[in-house]
Amino acid sequence: MNERLSQAAARAGLILPAADTPETWAELAVDIFLRPPPPTRIPLREQKYLATAKRGVASTRWGDLAQWTWGASDAPLVMLAHGWAGRAAQLGALAEPLVVAGFRVVAFDGPAHGESPGREAHVPMLAECILEIATQQTGLRAVIGHSAGAASAALGTLMGLEPRGLVLIAPPLSHRRRVERVADRFELTPDIRAAFFAAAERRCGWKDTDVDMRIVARRAPCPALVLHDPKDDYTDYKGSEEFTALWHGSRLVPCPGRGHFRILSTPEVVEEVVRFVVAL
Repeated sequence: MNERLSQAAARAGLILPAADTPETWAELAVDIFLRPPPPTRIPLREQKYLATAKRGVASTRWGDLAQWTWGASDAPLVMLAHGWAGRAAQLGALAEPLVVAGFRVVAFDGPAHGESPGREAHVPMLAECILEIATQQTGLRAVIGHSAGAASAALGTLMGLEPRGLVLIAPPLSHRRRVERVADRFELTPDIRAAFFAAAERRCGWKDTDVDMRIVARRAPCPALVLHDPKDDYTDYKGSEEFTALWHGSRLVPCPGRGHFRILSTPEVVEEVVRFVVAL
């Protein structure tokens, strides 16, 4: 029995496998890996952002997702994509400045996040949601993603998403690195670890090595603005340096002292983002 995995399953309310095989323990690890934590209380600041938006629903293959819209219906579209364990409201500081600049802004809670239904989520799933919602709209100008939402926005371009530009805030370099960190945290034995990698790929529908910023960067589908705190505790700044060096038309802006979440409401960051989107 894997003690750390068993403890994590208990915290998540999951049942331990009846059969003691690498495959059953791997499936349990994937169940935990794909399950976001329960939503937390939305801070007053973020509630105020949502209060100025029109609440709606976006119908996707992954369920009817909570959606918020700011701005005129005929204005060019900017989409906001939150990260793992996040919510639409976290990017709310960007909404009003973008509307003032002449854009319509749409944000949504991904599957199993915020007010949206579901039990599981992953980067390819969020990418599909971004693409579906963009297809339901008109006049897509840019997608702004934070953390896993940035990875999802980038991956969406491999699925057919065609923004004029991407804004990637505190992006992770690759899905594989996150899978490896989870395997390390659970102290998976080599046989369970191998089965875990295979099961995660099967459940996500993509090879881990293909969910990688470097693959998108080599295609350079559109201009990209990347903003990242060099000392981010959640995602590696060196990864952003690596993939932006490969991405023709990208620009990396270091944001020291802004952390992984404060960066989203930093006035200088918001101004940089709006300037970039306006210039597209």
